[in-house]
This record gives sequence, structure tokens and C-alpha cells, in this order.
Amino acid sequence: MANLRNLGYKINILFNNSSTRKQEFCKQMNFSQTDLDRLLFGRLALNPSQIAAVADFFSITQEELVSYKNTDFYKNMTHCMSPFSSQEHCDEILDLIDTYIDIKEAL
Repeated sequence: MANLRNLGYKINILFNNSSTRKQEFCKQMNFSQTDLDRLLFGRLALNPSQIAAVADFFSITQEELVSYKNTDFYKNMTHCMSPFSSQEHCDEILDLIDTYIDIKEAL
């Protein structure tokens, strides 16, 4: 699940660093706003053709898109009582939360 979050974080960064509008992205990708929100928060998996389309949309390589490893962006997205001592600890907690959400959505 960390890979999905890394993809979402990378796309968030790309949106923040460009004048690209999310509406244009949704239209080109045939996504709803809910789909985009799920993608940005690492809750939506993309197939290889969608990954290629996202990379093309932002004019970057697919490798550049999928090889991103989150280093500090999670600090803006994850709030806890104290900082995590490592990225792995944060990912473990987020994986548990994602699993809970998956179960909750399935019910």
C-alpha cells in the first residue's frame, strides 16, 4: 500500500508544481473527483495504461512517476501525537488504516 501512497504523493507534488488543473486531469483520465481524491491519498490503484497516461499528462517518464519514494511529504498528510521515528513506522500505521478502510468500504 505504501507504493500507492507514494504514487499519490508524487501526483500531488506534480499538481503543486504546475499550473495543471485537476479538472483537466479528471477529464483526460475519465476520473470523477472521488477517483482523483482516492488516487491522491493512495486509495486507488492504476493499471499500466493509466500509469502511462498519467506520466504523459505531466510530461514525465513512467519510471519517474512510479519510482518516487516519499521522504517527508507524509508529514503534511499524517498527523499523530508525535513524529514517527522512521518512515517504515508511518507506513505500517497507514497500512493498518488503509486495511481498516478497505474492510469498512466492503461492508
